[in-house]
Amino acid sequence: MKRIALLLSPLVILLTPIIDAFQGVYIDPRSDAGYAVITCVAMVGLALGVIATFWYKRRAVGNVITAGTLAVTIFLFGDLSYGVFWKLGDHIGIGGAAAFAFAGLVVLTLILFRLMAAVPRMMAAFAVALLGSTILDRGLVTEASAEESAPAVIYIVTDEMIGISGIDTRLPNGAEAKAALSRVFQKYGFRLHSKAFSRHILTQVSVPAALNMDYSYNFPGDGSHYAYPGEVTTFKELSLFSLWHRQGLGVNVFQSAHLDYCQTATLVECHTFASFDGTRFIQRQRVEGGPYRDIPPASASLADVKALVEGNRQSLAMAAVGFVASNLLKTSETAGQEWHPRSYDQLAFPYWLGQFQNTILDKGRGNAFFAHFLFPHSPAVYNKDCKPTNRWLDRSYLTEVRGLTGQELDAAREKEYGFYFAQTLCLARQLDKFFNAVLSDKRFQDATIIVHGDHGSRISAGRNVETMSPRDYVDNYSALYAVRKPGVATGTDYSLHSVQWLNASLFRGNVPEVAPTVVGSMQDKSGEPAVYAPSTDPDHVAIMPMHDFDASH
Repeated sequence: MKRIALLLSPLVILLTPIIDAFQGVYIDPRSDAGYAVITCVAMVGLALGVIATFWYKRRAVGNVITAGTLAVTIFLFGDLSYGVFWKLGDHIGIGGAAAFAFAGLVVLTLILFRLMAAVPRMMAAFAVALLGSTILDRGLVTEASAEESAPAVIYIVTDEMIGISGIDTRLPNGAEAKAALSRVFQKYGFRLHSKAFSRHILTQVSVPAALNMDYSYNFPGDGSHYAYPGEVTTFKELSLFSLWHRQGLGVNVFQSAHLDYCQTATLVECHTFASFDGTRFIQRQRVEGGPYRDIPPASASLADVKALVEGNRQSLAMAAVGFVASNLLKTSETAGQEWHPRSYDQLAFPYWLGQFQNTILDKGRGNAFFAHFLFPHSPAVYNKDCKPTNRWLDRSYLTEVRGLTGQELDAAREKEYGFYFAQTLCLARQLDKFFNAVLSDKRFQDATIIVHGDHGSRISAGRNVETMSPRDYVDNYSALYAVRKPGVATGTDYSLHSVQWLNASLFRGNVPEVAPTVVGSMQDKSGEPAVYAPSTDPDHVAIMPMHDFDASH
């Protein structure tokens, strides 16, 4: 039994972070890429197990070899899971990291050598514990007793989630989606602002404006003075983070790799998703009015391996696999192939919402938790039962992007909304599970929970003021907004207010010193319903009235 434990333990230990990585990028382990990566890691694990088994108790030299083999196993596990080597290299250089790693292996080998009789049992227990921690849902663990600390704040941005009154119930799945969302928020005691809208159509402007409680008219064009320019949008000022920090709350951020909320002056604990942007893939694969080209299986598998490795990009152990996959991909891809769409952020949403939930349940009260999820953002990769659809089309701006007009535009809008509302039903299902897990814990009964969209679905003719119809304003700007907070009445509010104004209204009792633009704007007409509408002139933006709406009529 001891030899069997030594044989299998390295395999299980090394596969544990790989299982977690598959969940993070939502690649099917049964795919060609999955089999390739699992096979490589399994071969390494079994090889180490065979070495340990063969040399176990073969006098002193054999015991040293066995201990050294198991020390390498543990080091590789740490490297796969946490990027130990590269993190050391960032602080003390690659040479220093190598020396430190070698010294650590020597020390670990000596420790295991001294404990050789107990090593098989220790390794088996370690392997079982690691595997269990990977596959078990920590949300099922019995809650801890309520702590004496400040109530938690849970803040979720659902990207491209249209508001309740913006849902056209005459479109496919529309009535069902509206009913499902309303039911979930009513079930858990939220106040649902049915006619909320965003002042801005662009995420990199809308979200920082909401987090800075800024609904004033001080945005230059489509830009935001809250963001640094660059390929990845980085935010330099987020007043709500500062407010939470001054209230003694620990700030925890969950984000994609496309928008960086973690570089502000406020100290945050940052969790960045393994993110893969399909925009360039879509642009290069587009066949106007038709499906996208099929990807040769070999290239798709290599792209999946590349995506999986990118999710562990800080790991020296995976760097070799990534190097080989990247180079093979460059030689085999055609001009239209870049990323396989199975790597989209949207597919990983259920997993990352679960990770967000686990962090909340682990940390408890005295914390603020912020998450920005690209869901139900295009493309509609899930059906209403949260099953993958293998559909990767971009749906935004049907006239400006696809050139559709008249009956073709109406038909495409109806079709795309059908897929969008199906994915919205998946969102409602996931939020129901999330709220049930969190609010079943007594520590969060008095938590403040905000869920809002950054803008509308953008399934419209376009975004420019010259071409937008009244219907397009609803499609582009209507945004979900729901809040659960002690003292805030439950039910549905049909007043017309921006997401940015609602945030200022919710938090402004504590924010005069951190949101001076809001304080100044309270004396003028900045609270009136209006939106920033881009123009065909990139240097111009129009401030347009947002009229009362109910898309179901």
